[in-house]
Amino acid sequence: MPEQYSEIVEAVKNEVKQLGDNTKQILAQINTDYAELKKLVDGKVDDVLVTERIDKFATDISTRQSELDRKQTNFEKLYTERMDQLETAMKRPGGGSGKEADKEFEEARNFLIASMGLKEGAAVHGKIKGIDVNLAEYKGYKDAFETFMRSKGDERQLDPNCHKALMVGSDPDGGYTVPTAMASRIIQRMYEMDPIRQLASVESISTRSIEFMVDWDEASYGWESESVAGAETGTPKFKSKEITTFTMYAKPRATQMLIEDSGINIENWVADKVANRFGRVEGAAFVSGDGVGKPRGFLTYANGTNYGQIEQVNMGHATALTADGFIDIKYSLKEQFLGMALAWLMNRSTVAAAMKLKDGSGNYIWKPSMLASDPGSSILGIPVRMSTTMPAVAAGALSVALADWKEAYTIVDRLGITIQRDPYTVKPLVEFYTRKRVGGDVTNFEAIKIGVISA
Repeated sequence: MPEQYSEIVEAVKNEVKQLGDNTKQILAQINTDYAELKKLVDGKVDDVLVTERIDKFATDISTRQSELDRKQTNFEKLYTERMDQLETAMKRPGGGSGKEADKEFEEARNFLIASMGLKEGAAVHGKIKGIDVNLAEYKGYKDAFETFMRSKGDERQLDPNCHKALMVGSDPDGGYTVPTAMASRIIQRMYEMDPIRQLASVESISTRSIEFMVDWDEASYGWESESVAGAETGTPKFKSKEITTFTMYAKPRATQMLIEDSGINIENWVADKVANRFGRVEGAAFVSGDGVGKPRGFLTYANGTNYGQIEQVNMGHATALTADGFIDIKYSLKEQFLGMALAWLMNRSTVAAAMKLKDGSGNYIWKPSMLASDPGSSILGIPVRMSTTMPAVAAGALSVALADWKEAYTIVDRLGITIQRDPYTVKPLVEFYTRKRVGGDVTNFEAIKIGVISA
């Protein structure tokens, strides 16, 4: 193997080993606890203490499984990044490494596109292909941005050269576009926090909204022979779907002492605080947002099978989950959606309750993985993902969702995250007013089913 590739390959090997070492321990404990849980459930002893032990095992298992899901998500993201690096290195003429130069150029290009999108909106589309990337200008902006973040006053008190450099990324609505590395860190942390962003289709745009056609119907069909022409067929029914981006914001606060501490990476500190808030806010909107000033959640659509409706399948009991309910949901989906992107979505307490259910043959419907390479759990052979924003089990609650998420839901990110520094409003603290534009909506109503707790 050429020397320039070995560093990337070794990094992948180390990450695989680290994931495997950590995962094996957690997975072993999950399987041990699950064996104990099944013994207690199979014992059929109606005792308060036994019930408490069952509930504790189920909670512990779901907590550990959530940790495994997070580790697996992080690894998949890292693996993709490493493979992208390897592909770039292999395509480079002469085989030189140049990883830092490639990364810096890509950061500068993405930053310029984001800044242009914020300033010019739709007009930026025709300019992206021949965009002129100025690395020196971007480096100057990054240096000026760090100075801006650590300054005692606002940008008007900065050195004129620093203020001039910041104008490259100024936002007409106020504030400055965050450098690409900081924006990527925010998006990455949001990706790790809630599984919907991991599961759904994600589009990045430079305008306020995206519009596309949805094929809701199928073309008519028929037969024809050599001597008999086929009859005229109907045409598919297309629906126009527009997903608008909305602004969400966060205002993390820091002391001046923390900001002035050179040992603190202030950009990463702000990025982590912002991502935590953004992740919770958008995750809730993707599930239950009303679409007014925020993304529209999939739980807000009316029950039905027409366009603009999502079918709700009764779980078979007025206040609890049932195994038959999960079976009914699974087979209410068309065969074309029973593929690789299919996954259950529910909160941790719902998963814990599902662990105790058996099908008509006495088999538990929830199963932990036995493989460290694929540590996810499953229900009826379909992967399970946990989201804190899904409703808990209760009468009438929409507690279970099953979908081919790539088909069912689309998230739209408008390029560019902006930040304003406010050292005055909450003295002696400094407030970082950070804004990001995001939208989301259901794009295929047939690819998702909702389980409702109802008889």
